[in-house]
Amino acid sequence: MKIKSIISLIFSAVIAVSVCPDIPAETVVESSEKLIALTFDDGPNTYTTPKVLDLLEDYDARASFFLIGKNINNDSAKVMKRAHEMGCEIDSHSKTHSDMSAMSAEEIKAEMAYVDEYVYSVIGEYPKFFRAPYLNVSQTMYDSINLPFITGFSSGDSNAEKTAQERAETVLSSAKDGAIILMHDFYGNDKTVEALKIILPELKSQGYEFVTLSELFERKGETPVRNFCYSEVQRHICNEYTFSENLFTGEVSGDNKWEGWKTAILLNDADLDSIESDFTIEVSYDSIAPPVIVLHRWKSSEDNLWQAVKPAYYNGTKACFRSEDMQAVLNSYGMTYADMNYIMVRTNWTEMTITQVDLLVMDEETSLTGDVNLDRKFNIADLVELQKWLLSNPESELKCWQNGDVCADGRLDAFDLCVMRSELIKIIM
Repeated sequence: MKIKSIISLIFSAVIAVSVCPDIPAETVVESSEKLIALTFDDGPNTYTTPKVLDLLEDYDARASFFLIGKNINNDSAKVMKRAHEMGCEIDSHSKTHSDMSAMSAEEIKAEMAYVDEYVYSVIGEYPKFFRAPYLNVSQTMYDSINLPFITGFSSGDSNAEKTAQERAETVLSSAKDGAIILMHDFYGNDKTVEALKIILPELKSQGYEFVTLSELFERKGETPVRNFCYSEVQRHICNEYTFSENLFTGEVSGDNKWEGWKTAILLNDADLDSIESDFTIEVSYDSIAPPVIVLHRWKSSEDNLWQAVKPAYYNGTKACFRSEDMQAVLNSYGMTYADMNYIMVRTNWTEMTITQVDLLVMDEETSLTGDVNLDRKFNIADLVELQKWLLSNPESELKCWQNGDVCADGRLDAFDLCVMRSELIKIIM
């Protein structure tokens, strides 16, 4: 009887493909994609840059090249054009690679205009992003340069003593979805070329896709903001939540030495403990670095806790802290919010102004279609969960059967399973 049920289920699933409507992918999933942006500074040249391009081509990888204007000539321009034709992105690293943070607005604009016009004359497009020489920035630079600023996780390859293996290990340890990796293709940088022979196959085997900066922002649904340097690009997780209540409105400013943070923006432990749904804390701030939420307990030398929880998302103006990240810290110490002396929002190390703190919660209206196990993702785990439920027909219900009713007929059956499987295949492919 069990075999007949399974056969019947498979047969029904096949029929379901033609009778259930397609579901737009954006309504069913936060993609499990792993994107990484490799970036190279200080080219172009006719020695190192072509070697980098050869490796990128071998691994079907795209990257972004931050060019120094004075390095562009008739020969190196051909290399730049090849990179562009491969689908790579051409960006600006200034004309002379001088410290622009001490320059006037006119000097800054002259540095940028030279690269802009030369690049446009070769590939018919202007640079889309800017990386400051020596990563030094100023407000005058932000005001004078109409491009998003990029930093990135450094490979350390500007250090001539660092071996190819060490460079590769540094990059691999920094790799994560949304990361921007900073390397150099300056003339003679052979160790980075050798490092790429390790980096590219290893990251590809881990499921990473190598994309340009423009593609990274687009696929993460992010629009670059001003007065901010990006080292990574993450999807705005706060969009998955709805506003619940305001926890702070005003203006608090200070650096990491200001004692006032201990009383300025405190979160109520009883309120946090009483929230039954998943939540996030959204902080509106102004700083070159994101804020943190500090969990602090001081009872005795054996029972002390001072832990700074980093935001799961930040973009220079908004930072979002997930309840699961804060709870993970508490769980690791066997404590609850009520055990804390204070829970405060503050800067981590630099001058910061905070103007608002809001509590956002996950509710039924923000539930994700297909997410039957309520982990806020639609992936293979949901498919397995629903299939097991359909085959065994247990007395207990799924965590959220409504999210599995993708055919919207008020019940769960093989039709729903088939459509979920079809949508998941689209995402994976």
